[in-house]
Amino acid sequence: MAYEPLYSYSASEPILLGGTHSQFSADDGSTWQNLKGAQELGDIGDVAESVECTTVDDERKMYTGGLKDAAERELTLYFYPDDSDQSALITAAQSQSTIQVKHQWPNGAIATYGLKLLGYQIVSGTADGFMQLKISGRQTTDVSWSTASTASSGGGGSGGSGGASG
Repeated sequence: MAYEPLYSYSASEPILLGGTHSQFSADDGSTWQNLKGAQELGDIGDVAESVECTTVDDERKMYTGGLKDAAERELTLYFYPDDSDQSALITAAQSQSTIQVKHQWPNGAIATYGLKLLGYQIVSGTADGFMQLKISGRQTTDVSWSTASTASSGGGGSGGSGGASG
């Protein structure tokens, strides 16, 4: 027996994470520094906890969304000891500063958010593994989503203080 489908669907090509670029700003977005060597960005977004709001009139428990809370975030990067941008990020992590972080995926989607840094670690590994830097923090703002403008012909990458605006 054939059933009518709920909707028509044709799968589209998923977006690979390769080609994603990230930057951070220690001056509230005036200048941006590159996060080169990123291995893992962590989950990006906000989730509200459910809060029970059942009354005696209800016949089952009722819930509403509470305050949004972001999980602890870890940015994992290959450690480049001679990279001035990573050195600036380590300095910000040591002083537990709040920075702005921006990620741009290959499809042009951009996420920008505040991140309260809680410190950093050099990740232990195996003899044939690479040194990695783990920056820990907690998201402090809602994620601002935008789309990058298209590049003009003869483009090229942006420098340490440029990048897509968010």
